[in-house]
Amino acid sequence: MPKRGSREWLSKMSTGLMSGALALSVLSWGGSALPTSGARTVQAEDIDCYNDKDLYDLPECVERRALDTKSGNGRNEAQGATGQPTGGDQQQSSGGGQPAGGGQPAGGQQQSGGGNQQPSGGGDPPQAGGGQPAGGGQPQPQTASQPAANDESDEDKPEPPRGPLSSPKEAILTLEDAGKEATQYISDEGTDKYGKFARNRFERDRSNGASSLGPNIIDNKVWVAKDIETAKALFKEQAAIKNFPERKEGAQGSVEKIKPAQYGEEFSFTSAFYQDEKVWQHYRFVIRQGNVVAVIYLFGREEFFQDEKDRGWTGQGDWYTSKVFHRM
Repeated sequence: MPKRGSREWLSKMSTGLMSGALALSVLSWGGSALPTSGARTVQAEDIDCYNDKDLYDLPECVERRALDTKSGNGRNEAQGATGQPTGGDQQQSSGGGQPAGGGQPAGGQQQSGGGNQQPSGGGDPPQAGGGQPAGGGQPQPQTASQPAANDESDEDKPEPPRGPLSSPKEAILTLEDAGKEATQYISDEGTDKYGKFARNRFERDRSNGASSLGPNIIDNKVWVAKDIETAKALFKEQAAIKNFPERKEGAQGSVEKIKPAQYGEEFSFTSAFYQDEKVWQHYRFVIRQGNVVAVIYLFGREEFFQDEKDRGWTGQGDWYTSKVFHRM
């Protein structure tokens, strides 16, 4: 703490400085009179009226702080004469004004430089859409990222699960399923003792080119039975049929080494072949799923259904039974 003598000396020095500043101000104004308060303000701007305890109670500093408060430029005790913080990250005192040039710092800390800066150390940037965006606008909602495109062909995907089937027409094979060069010969629907039914029949030419496109005959009938017990009785009846009532050509014996895929709660199939200049094959599949029963008859070239080398099942016939089953 300075002694009284030192304080009086400092006061006299301040007065001398004020007189010098007054004289310079008079010269700069061309000899016109300048109010004493103006001289004091000039002097007070050049000294630290906030942090220098030896000058704090000088009349010039008291007046300086009063003028600052009145004009809205009041500063806290931690600021110097220029209004800038004397040190980085100073704690803002209660009741003080907003820091010059800066927004409200996070956590109540004054950031050096006065701006909204990225914290030192480089933390992660804020997530998009979170918090108040710069510029005062409303936060934008996040948009869910789109899944990557799947290159898998839609034709290879099984159809989505269906609810209980109400119309048999929703399950039977269509002309689109039959494929190129196929012609529809039968389109029928009605009701019998088992329940509602629908039937479609498609045929294609017996030429080599047409025969390679798919079965030469596709005959499909679907029932939506009255209940499950009725459907079970219907399945048993259809599975017992071995003479291919849908066929036109003869049936000369069963096909060996054939193991088609099985579908449904109950499944049955019968095979036979017919030979003229070429070898042809008959297949009759019966499927029950719940109260729905389907019969799929396929007739076509031997090489379409059976591998020429190992005589095994090519699997091409499974495409038609699978289509019907996934619609049942």
